[in-house]
Amino acid sequence: MRDGLVYKKTKDPQAAFLEASILRELRGRGVAVPEVLDCRDGVLVMEYLRGEPLPDVIERGGYDAGALAGALCDWFGAFYGAAAVPAGTAGESRGDVNGRNFLVRDGRICGVDFEERCFGSRARDAGRLAAFIETYDTRDRESQEALAEAFMRGFAERFGCDMSEILDERELEYAAMRLRRGHHAS
Repeated sequence: MRDGLVYKKTKDPQAAFLEASILRELRGRGVAVPEVLDCRDGVLVMEYLRGEPLPDVIERGGYDAGALAGALCDWFGAFYGAAAVPAGTAGESRGDVNGRNFLVRDGRICGVDFEERCFGSRARDAGRLAAFIETYDTRDRESQEALAEAFMRGFAERFGCDMSEILDERELEYAAMRLRRGHHAS
C-alpha cells in the first residue's frame, strides 16, 4: 500500500488485466470489492479498503457469530447475483475462499483477490470457507464453531444447497489442507 492505494504487481500483464476486469464487473453490479483505478504493465492499482481480514477477526474472538455468518451470506448473495448464475447449477463461483480474501468492516464483508474466474458449485464455496473458518487459531473456539455452523446453515438455506453437499466439500478441503501441510489423510 502506498498513498492510500494498493499496487498489485504481477509477472503476467494479462493476469492483472483479468483481475481488473473481474473487479470492475463485480463492483459495477454492486458487489463490495475494491475499486480499480488503473491497470497497466502488469500493475493493478486499487483503492485501499479499510477492514480486518476474516481470520484476524476469528483469531481475536468476541464477535457475534450469527451476525458475521449473515454478513458472509449477504456478500455471497451479492456475488452470485452479479455472476447471474442460477441456484443449483455449476457456474461461476468464488473459488478462492481463503479467509484472507474477505475483509470485515463495520459488520459488512468486502471481497478481495480475484486473480481468476472460478467455476464450481456454491456448496463448494461454502464447504471450503467453513473449513478455513474452523481451522484458524482462536482464543474463542465456541464462537468459531458457532460461526462455521451458522454460516453453513445460513448458506444452505439462502442458496438452496443441500447441507450434506456442503459438509462433503468441507471434508474435501480438510483433506486438501492435510496434503498441503504434509499430513496424510487417514
